Amino acid sequence: MQASVQATDALPRAGAVLLAAGRSTRMGGPNKLLLEFDGEPMVRRALRTLQAVPLEPIVVVLGPAADAVRAALDGLPACATCNAPQAEDHQVSVDAGLRALTAPVDAIVIMLADQPLLDAHDLRWLLAQWHACARGGALVPVFAGRRANPVIVDAALRAPILEAGPTVGARGYLAAHPALVHRVEAPNDHFVVDVDTVDDLARLAERGLRGTLAGPTSPAA
Repeated sequence: MQASVQATDALPRAGAVLLAAGRSTRMGGPNKLLLEFDGEPMVRRALRTLQAVPLEPIVVVLGPAADAVRAALDGLPACATCNAPQAEDHQVSVDAGLRALTAPVDAIVIMLADQPLLDAHDLRWLLAQWHACARGGALVPVFAGRRANPVIVDAALRAPILEAGPTVGARGYLAAHPALVHRVEAPNDHFVVDVDTVDDLARLAERGLRGTLAGPTSPAA
């Protein structure tokens, strides 16, 4: 794996929304968030990464597998959870998470729960990039020309994004206000590698990170 870049700049006061409401339809069977990497469910790995930065508060947005995801997070430091209405567009989950995150913060990290290569050093680097930008905007990483995740939005954008509603969402709001968007080239592909299909799992296994189903089952890749 490529090395992460560790930032040394002072970090902003930041919270996070972790999107864990997906239905894993493209995986063709198991809920991908419960796949284990290094013996840990992927969703737990994602939350633990956010907590290691550290980011606080964190809201985990849950979906149809809410009970199983809660069980996978058991034992970690307390975080808030909320449920998102079932929808194909994950902007509905973003909307639910932003509505639930009401604590005073400077920035909000919006992170997918299916990026197992991301670590706390990656997120600290991203926060340092946001800290260097003008306030009031959003930071969107890119890697090799591809839009990446997580995205960081200034807390001042929370209200107008919510006012726009989930049919527009954060992505639509930022697309309509391009002057607010700052793009930064990510230092590695951790920001673009996610898990949607068994082929994605196979590619991760080639890099030494193997996803398996919990219990006495066959490997998922």
